[in-house]
Amino acid sequence: MLEFHLSTIIFTIINLLVLYAVLRKVLFGRVNEVLKQRAAQVQQEITSAQDSNRQAQELKEQYEGKLTDARQEAAKIVADAQTRAQRVYEGKVAEAESEAKRLRSEAQAQIASEREAMLQGARKEVASLALLAATKVAGRSMDGADDKAFVDEFLSEVGERA
Repeated sequence: MLEFHLSTIIFTIINLLVLYAVLRKVLFGRVNEVLKQRAAQVQQEITSAQDSNRQAQELKEQYEGKLTDARQEAAKIVADAQTRAQRVYEGKVAEAESEAKRLRSEAQAQIASEREAMLQGARKEVASLALLAATKVAGRSMDGADDKAFVDEFLSEVGERA
């Protein structure tokens, strides 16, 4: 059976206290030191991660700012190019219109010149026909300069009325 002796109990208690003191001195001190180092290392890594996160956030904001600036610059370049293209287009249109007006004026002048030449030719033809008709009617020759002047004067009067 089991016997309880006071000496055994006291020995066991002293034995446990000595063992606890030795373990505390040798083992727990080292374990606590390792735990403190580990806690410091974890805290340092947390701080480092927070710093890295903050730096990444700053870089992200800088990148977004640069991207926004680049987009604005691109929009400005496109707007400038459109403005220049519009000015060139308007210049070409104005140049084409002035060229068309010049060609129209030249054509009108040429038409007027040809019309006048045609009218002069027609007058001469009518004058010669009138002289021929008058010669046939009068039965004599009308070759003189006075006769031609008379017919030209007649045609001018008739041309002014018409």
